[in-house]
Amino acid sequence: MKSVPRLCLLLLIAALSACTWHVREDNIVIARAAPAADLAALRAQLPAYRIEETRIAADGAQLYALRFLRRDAVATVLYFGGNGYTVARHAATSAKAYADAPVNFVLVDHRGYGASTGTASLEALLADAGTVYDRMREDPELAGLPLIVHGHSLGSFMAGRVAAHRRLDGLILESSVTSFEDWGAHMRSRQKLWARMLVRRVAPAGALVGQGNRPVVEALDEPVLFVAGEHDVATPPRFAEALFQATPLPEGRKRLLIVPARNHTNAADSPEFRQALSAFLAESVAPRPAG
Repeated sequence: MKSVPRLCLLLLIAALSACTWHVREDNIVIARAAPAADLAALRAQLPAYRIEETRIAADGAQLYALRFLRRDAVATVLYFGGNGYTVARHAATSAKAYADAPVNFVLVDHRGYGASTGTASLEALLADAGTVYDRMREDPELAGLPLIVHGHSLGSFMAGRVAAHRRLDGLILESSVTSFEDWGAHMRSRQKLWARMLVRRVAPAGALVGQGNRPVVEALDEPVLFVAGEHDVATPPRFAEALFQATPLPEGRKRLLIVPARNHTNAADSPEFRQALSAFLAESVAPRPAG
């Protein structure tokens, strides 16, 4: 969902010839290959962590991942980034989001993205998320610690898929949406009046139909933190608010954070998120009993 200018351009073109513009999978899942991370640079920049590189086998693909481990960790965060996310480019920024919390964190390049192999598709990325989660649960160095899944934008659907099919200790959904159908209506609403008159409907097609996190949150039984940037125009805060309201958990087990003066890409890179994460860990995510 990071490619909003491109989508707006496509919508403008569609406006000249059709009444309904169908958002396709290849408008959302746009794989970009990139080198592996510079471990020496990351280790020099982040001395508090032991940083380890690994690859995770997932249905014919090798998913590139980095583990950031610290001695005082009380939990581990598994992070799924958005459409433009690669570990090599964004690892240091992700580390800032977690720097004030005593957590390990694991970053993974999506299939076909960054240094991961394989061919990207929405269903493959969703399936891979479960495989990666299972590997983290089996990791002996992470055993006994609560495992929290954090997904941003495209990665929020991966986090939601894991939450729907696995037992989590906590869930963070950042810059997510209720459904692609709702998001299509939002994209149409952002166009000029003449374009809205020509394009009566923006609708998902193919693998995108029916996808979204509203059904996921309606069945949640683990603590959840919803995050959005105040100035996010791609997935505005009203989506996070709707997901929060749809979650049948009591206050204290669900939290909503709208970060002032932040947009679609940088809500977690903020003091407000770091404070919210610390509170989420302290109040919602209880460590599992030993043994």
